Amino acid sequence: MKWWMLFILIAVVSAFFGTGQTFAARQQLNILIMAGYEEPQIIRGFEEKYNCKINAKLYPSSDEMMALIKSSKRGTFDILSPDAPYVAKLVKADLILPLEPNDYPFSDFYDRFKHFDQHWIDNKLYAVTSRWGFYGIAYNSKYVDRADVESYSGLWLDKYKGKIAIFDWYLPNMGCIGRYLGYKDPYDINKEQLEKIRETLFSLKPQVGTIAATNSDTIQALANENVWISIAGRWLQVLLKEQGHPIELTNPKEGGVSWTEAFVITKHSKNPELAKKYINWILSPEIQAKLAWANAFHAPVPNSKAVNYLGKKEAKMLGMDDYQTLSIVLKNIANRKIPSNEEAWKKIWQEFKSK
Repeated sequence: MKWWMLFILIAVVSAFFGTGQTFAARQQLNILIMAGYEEPQIIRGFEEKYNCKINAKLYPSSDEMMALIKSSKRGTFDILSPDAPYVAKLVKADLILPLEPNDYPFSDFYDRFKHFDQHWIDNKLYAVTSRWGFYGIAYNSKYVDRADVESYSGLWLDKYKGKIAIFDWYLPNMGCIGRYLGYKDPYDINKEQLEKIRETLFSLKPQVGTIAATNSDTIQALANENVWISIAGRWLQVLLKEQGHPIELTNPKEGGVSWTEAFVITKHSKNPELAKKYINWILSPEIQAKLAWANAFHAPVPNSKAVNYLGKKEAKMLGMDDYQTLSIVLKNIANRKIPSNEEAWKKIWQEFKSK
């Protein structure tokens, strides 16, 4: 072999193994999340900045998230994005780490999320809100007067008989009925109050045109105008509005119930420092705006400065264009929780569906 051929071969081999070494040294961050956090426009800049690779696994429900994290080998995941009620469950199972409040941009958050009580367990912070919304009344403005749905009482009007869709999930629906009955914390109630929710829920049954097995079924029923009203959230209303349907949303005067997603770091994370950087990346105003308008679905975010990076149309559709109005909404929603007597709630719901 001629000397110059040997030189080229050595250079090629060195470059190959050098690239391999660089790739091997690339940090890995494994996240178990709801859809949206892994989208390219959200994570690409982070991967480039920190020379890392994000490996995302999506989960469809918090129960399935719990089952997966418990059955997985320790250290499989670095970050989870649980629903707020599941933070306490993760702490009880000793699966997540406490967080240092000063590490996160709470000063930019709406007041409600600066010290979100479901994320603090025994005076320790374990989670940071990443995305949120609330359940109110979604309605077709072509057929429904807004004044009728400024209160849950409008659901019982004769003109809407058979025109209500109910999504098959007891927590938001029974929670909103509890708000209608005047319960400030509808998931922290006594036996007599729960019986009142049962009676009120059952009285609504003649108004219900469909009990939708999935969110997609609810969306389809509203889009087809088979029903005109549903207890639903902003993301569903915005999706239908984008599709050209005249669907609006109210936060009834009695109040709604919230849903929130958060970030937690697993106890056996292999890369907790990178996990913390990822959380701060997602919570920065510009990336929060991208998350708010993610391809998966559109929903409000906790960083109040995100509105500066949203288009006017998008900010308006999410209700983030008016700080004062949004602040009123935030004060008028109760935290969705898992009631201590959960089985009793589920039994009532099953009776309602079969009645």
